[in-house]
Order: sequence, then C-alpha cells, then structure tokens
Amino acid sequence: MPAGVKGPQRLIWQTRLRRCALALGLIVGLSACQAGIFVDVDFNSDGSGVVTVELELDSEALALAPDIASLALTQDIQDPASGWNYSRPETDTSARFSASKRFGSPQQLESVLAEIFGSSEVFRDFEFERNTAFAETNYRVTGVVDLSSGLDLIADPELTGRLDGHLFGEPVEDLQALMRAVTIELDLGLPVGPKQTLVYELGQAAEQLEVTAQHESTRAITLRWVAYAAFALVGLAVLIAVAGYLLERRARESALESGLGQAALLRPATLSEPDLPQKRLQLVVVNPLGVLYEPARNPSELLGDFVRQRGGDVATGELEELHRQALLGRITPAELWAEVGFAGDSGELNLEELNEAFLAQYRVRSGARDFVGEMVRRELSVACLANDTSAWSVALRERFQILGVDTWIVSSEVGVCMPAPGIYEALRRTMSIPYENTLLVDVNVEHLDAARELGMSTALLADDSADSDEIPRHAVVRSFSDFFRRRSRP
Repeated sequence: MPAGVKGPQRLIWQTRLRRCALALGLIVGLSACQAGIFVDVDFNSDGSGVVTVELELDSEALALAPDIASLALTQDIQDPASGWNYSRPETDTSARFSASKRFGSPQQLESVLAEIFGSSEVFRDFEFERNTAFAETNYRVTGVVDLSSGLDLIADPELTGRLDGHLFGEPVEDLQALMRAVTIELDLGLPVGPKQTLVYELGQAAEQLEVTAQHESTRAITLRWVAYAAFALVGLAVLIAVAGYLLERRARESALESGLGQAALLRPATLSEPDLPQKRLQLVVVNPLGVLYEPARNPSELLGDFVRQRGGDVATGELEELHRQALLGRITPAELWAEVGFAGDSGELNLEELNEAFLAQYRVRSGARDFVGEMVRRELSVACLANDTSAWSVALRERFQILGVDTWIVSSEVGVCMPAPGIYEALRRTMSIPYENTLLVDVNVEHLDAARELGMSTALLADDSADSDEIPRHAVVRSFSDFFRRRSRP
C-alpha cells in the first residue's frame, strides 16, 4: 500500500486495487488470456534507485474487461502523497498500467516493494553491496522472492466471503493453471552491466536471488599491465646480472687452473667491481592533508569534532570505523553523513552543504604554493599521496588550485590507506620512479616509517614543539624554507 495514504483515502485506494485484481483474476481464470506483472528495480552506485511496476493485459483480456482502466487508474490511487508516479494505460490493443517510486537506500527499497502486494513477505531481505578494490568495483544484490501465498496476494477476504467462498464469484476448476497464467517478471539493473531478468509464477515457493556485476578501471588495468612489464624487465636485468657473475666466476676459476698468481687476479677483480648505486632525487611526494593544507590534525579527529558540533550522535569508535570505510572507498560521503544521523527524519540529506562546511575547515599552508613551484623549477616531479575520499580530495583541489602537482594517489581510489605498503606501490607504479629516488614529506610519523622501510627518503614537517631528537629516523623541518638551506643533523 503506498506510503502516505491514510484514513478513508487508504480504504478507497485499497478497494479500487482489490476490484482491479479481482477483475484480472476472473479474466485470466475463466479464459485463455495472459497477464503479466513487471517489477523493475534500477540501482545507483550508492544503493538508491527507482522501482517501476507495470501490469499488462493482452488484447483478449482487454476485450473481456474494457473498463479495467477506470477501475485501476482513478484519482484516488494517483494521490501525489503516496510518492508513486502513475501513467495512464493504452486501451486500443492492450492495457499497461505503470507506476514508479524512488528509494534512497536498500532499507527503503524493501518498504517500497512491500507496497506492491501489500505484504512485506513477497520481497524481503534485500541487500546491496559495493566493494572497491584496486582496478575494480564489485556490485552485488541479494534477496528473497516468496510468492507461495498464491492467489491470496490479490484476494480480498471480505469480498470472497460475500461470494460464497469463491475467490472470483464463480468456481475455478484449475487454480494451478490460473496461477501459471499470471507471471511476475523481476528486472534488476545494477550501476554497470546489462539488466538481469528473473521470472516467477504465483504460488512459487520462496527463492533466494543473487545478482552481481563488476566494473574495471581502464586506467588501473593499464597500470597493472605496465607493472607486469616492469617486473619482467627487472627479472631480465637480474638474469643478465647473474649470468655476468657466473661468467666472471668461471673466468677466475679458469685463471686459477692456468696457474695465474694472486696478483694477476687482483687487478681484474678490482676493475670489475661495480660502483654502488647513487641516490638521485627525482620525485617529491607530499601528504596534502597537513603539508599543503592546514590544520595538520588527524583527519579522523577533525571529522569527529565536526560531527559533534553539528549534534551528530555516534560513538567515537563507530565514527572512526565509518571514516575508515570511506577512506577505503567502501562507502560514499553521503552514506557516512547518513550513518551519523545528518539525514534527518525525512531522509533528506543536504550533501553539498555538509561537504562544503566540513572542507571549509582547511586552508592553504603558508608557503605551500611557492614550495611546489620551486620543485617544478628544479625539474622535480611533485605528487600527492592522501588518505582521503575521492570527492573531498577533488573538491579541495578545485578550491585551492595549487599548480605543479603531477599526480594524486587517493586511498579511496586504490582501496588501501597509508601506512599499508600497497598505496606506496600504487604511487611507484604510477610514477615509474624507484623508492630510492623519492622523498616523502608528511606530518604523520607512521606514514614516514613505512616509506623509509621501502627505501624512500623522508622528512617530517613539524611545529616548533616537536623535538628532533625524539624522531631520529627522519629529517625534521619547521617550514618549507628549511628545504632550501643546508642543515646539519646530529
């Protein structure tokens, strides 16, 4: 039953649909006509979408009940308060009744589907999942379709009693044939890929459904193949080095066997000793949240203060987990705001205003633009590596317009956060620059520790209260100007 229809109007609406359903059952049960009920569910990437319901009679059924349009499509059931949008049927050769309604989440989807047959048991336990990993996004919908109630789904108990216990006023010899003549077609459309169609009959037992789809990022796939090629080249280089070592060893053994003295072997061995590799800075990587933008606080703490200031009622641990899921790309900012209670009783969410207010806390750090410009002048590549959502990261870039940054690696786009090695590997594959030739500037010591383990040079941008002696693993700078003056470290 449509939400929002109350009191006498609900009874009128229900009576109209019962009459239409009984007319449909009588036409199909007492003739050779066919009828179809089509339920179409289109999902958006955030789990919201539209449900469209259509009822279609063929020309023979329409000839037997020419007034069925007036029974079904009346002003009562077209009440805008129900949330359903109705369209009038074509009445020349067939009758098609169409209605659609939007839903904002998988939970709202079940309540919308329950209105179709007036029962929450027909379509139940529906879940929408969106999992993002490196190079791909997977979608999955599961649920249960239960039509075991059969003709009771369209029967009116009170009216059946008045008709001497006959569902349609007259005896029907083969109820099973009647139920087979009414088909229910469920079309599920995920954000990617073709729609998948499932067909059911009235009286069919409960059945579990599962629909999946996968979207692969073209850019990420290209990077994956580039990485494979790079690994192959590295392997070839190792083989060449091993072969050279074995040939040199064989030459030395041959020289010993020919009676050459130790002095004769020393000079060739010294000349063939390879030089140690020299570090050469090619890439400067900065964490924009703290280095380019202030404040340099933990983004999770900044989010917590923002939520509490706006009256959000969520435990600290739960909020941190929601933030982590958003940073991994598993939920959107809209879903995060809804989970902390900003959607309100009506379910409406002012996403643009919330994002704008949260990001307004950031400002450009003094000297950041000059620092990036100087790196470019010195012909060094500059990249940003951030634990952030893609939407927030893009919004900050567009707001502050810091020119000279070549590449942005954002955790929600690659499915992994610092200090996990995977996000540093995504940076290396994208830039094709060795760790040894890379400098990471960050305000988070854990991020710097992980980078140093991989072979990067590191610098901690710290305020005046930080003690350099307490952080012996990393160079400590107080401002961007420290990068351009010679400093001695103990």
